Amino acid sequence: MHVRLLVGVLVWSLAPALAVAAQSQADEAAAGRAEAYRLFLQGRHLENQGDIEGAVRAYRDAARLDPESGELLAELSSVYARRNRNDEAVAAAREALERDPENQSAHRILGLLFAARASERSGTAEDAGLAVRHLEQARETLLSDYNVELTLARLYLQTDAAPSAVDLLEELQKDAPGLSETGMLLARAYEQVGRLGDAVTTLEQVVAGGRPSSRVLRRLAELYGKDGRWSDAVEVYERAVELNPRSARTKRELANALLRADRPARARDVLDELVELRPNDVYGLYLLSEVELELRNFDAAEDAARRLIEVEPGGLRGALALAEVYSQKREHRRVVEVLAPLLENAADRGLRPEQVAGILGRVGFAHEQLQEYEAASRVYERGVELMPNSLAFGGRLAQAYIDAGRPADARRVLGGMQEEHRGSLTVTRLEARVLGDEGDIDAGVALLREALRERTERPRAYLVLAAYYGHYERFDEAVELLESAANRFTDDTSILFRLGAVLEQSGRHMEAENRFRRILDLNPEHAATLNYLGYMLADRGERLEESVILLERAIEADPYNGAYLDSLGWAYFKLDRLDRAEPLLQQASEQMAWNSVIQDHLGDLMLRLGRFTDAIAAWERALAGDGHEVERAAIERKIGDARRQLER
Repeated sequence: MHVRLLVGVLVWSLAPALAVAAQSQADEAAAGRAEAYRLFLQGRHLENQGDIEGAVRAYRDAARLDPESGELLAELSSVYARRNRNDEAVAAAREALERDPENQSAHRILGLLFAARASERSGTAEDAGLAVRHLEQARETLLSDYNVELTLARLYLQTDAAPSAVDLLEELQKDAPGLSETGMLLARAYEQVGRLGDAVTTLEQVVAGGRPSSRVLRRLAELYGKDGRWSDAVEVYERAVELNPRSARTKRELANALLRADRPARARDVLDELVELRPNDVYGLYLLSEVELELRNFDAAEDAARRLIEVEPGGLRGALALAEVYSQKREHRRVVEVLAPLLENAADRGLRPEQVAGILGRVGFAHEQLQEYEAASRVYERGVELMPNSLAFGGRLAQAYIDAGRPADARRVLGGMQEEHRGSLTVTRLEARVLGDEGDIDAGVALLREALRERTERPRAYLVLAAYYGHYERFDEAVELLESAANRFTDDTSILFRLGAVLEQSGRHMEAENRFRRILDLNPEHAATLNYLGYMLADRGERLEESVILLERAIEADPYNGAYLDSLGWAYFKLDRLDRAEPLLQQASEQMAWNSVIQDHLGDLMLRLGRFTDAIAAWERALAGDGHEVERAAIERKIGDARRQLER
């Protein structure tokens, strides 16, 4: 028989048998699927009855009977997930995706499980990435699932994908407007992409659309604060407190907003109420100390800080609050005493680098105010070790070296800063000062003039050069520079103040007074100007009653400023009100023992009171002090005269 014919006959003869076999396999598969479905239903029933292991066996058996189905394994994964057997849930869902890569239920379960992992402290970026990938897959195929949508939006925010969160949440807002959780997340997304106004508007709509929770109100108030709208923040925080009057956190936030809104008295009322209910509320006490300082209630501020230290003996906040009180009272030695111990065991306390840096900055500044430049340089050296590229620490270290008479060390520090901070006005200013102190004043001028040419629209560049001129008593050049700056920046009080000071130093008193009065027209409470003008009048013996009024206003703004206390004491001395002059000059002398002028003033007062020994002691401190603006020979003559008086 022909080969082709033979093959055809064989195929024709086998066809019935093949058809029977195929039918048999189909019947077996159908029977398997039917049994799998029965086992699936049995699994559901067993789970409802609490027989989890029985349900697991049923689903496993069902999956074996229907090897193409991913849904049965996805259901098994759900059982595991509902019982917090997450590793088994992940394994089952992955097995489901091996069978059916598009299985929506498995993607959903994996997405939610990995999202939960990512939200834990031990969560990783990989967990978050896997969660996003699976939830995006689930979102493509599932009907809208609010839980999936919100979880995915949170993950976008967590993984720096805020624009994607905005797109997703805006879509949700259209479909279901007014839901507070959607609004909260959308506001957060807007904030992350820099759309603060849209964030505020979104939460305002949520608040206007129903009965907002305390949480929503607090979030809106927080955004108002970030936008600088502190009065609006206060109003919303007040509503949040009404909803949840026992919430300490909300009261603290309200008090902070009141303080920023320049309502410290009301802030104190809120905090007093909070601390009465919760005497150990550490942040409440910290804020209370800050509020009392704002109100110039220094004793009350110190009391709150000390209470905080008692509540939290090893904590940082109490020490910082107390140091701030001492700093504003100009008790710089006590600032050092409070904060320096924190630096000795910073690692044991678990202080973060930025916390250590903040303490170093405060301690170094206190040493500078005490004229302890070697001590300040040691503190700033540690700051540079901690933050090698810090312009603040590097600049302050160089300045401390300059003030300590160590120009070579200052030059070394500045050389190391050049690459990181090339073109910095701070570095240029300090380089010029080193040149000037080494005798090349003109080279320093050239540096600063070049810096000014590059910054003609920045008042600080004029001030830096003017200060340099003033330091080396080149007053005419300083005046010329500052007058040109004052014409450019007509209402800049810093320019006007420096100009007034330089005019006074160069003997042009009426012109100086005019500049100072211009500042007071712009800002009647400008304390530095009130002091300078008041002292200038007192020192010249002119309009002494007006001088006292000006200086009392300065001290009202800054009651522990030693320079201001000395100025008012000197005005009273000139008015021959010695009883009022003495406590002021004594306090100024104690605070600024290194200031030769202040010690000289106290000596003159003691002489007038006939207390020659005290006068001599004050003048000896004047000779040992900074020597600024005093004539050494004149003080020595006064000491000689006082000693002769004692010998009589």
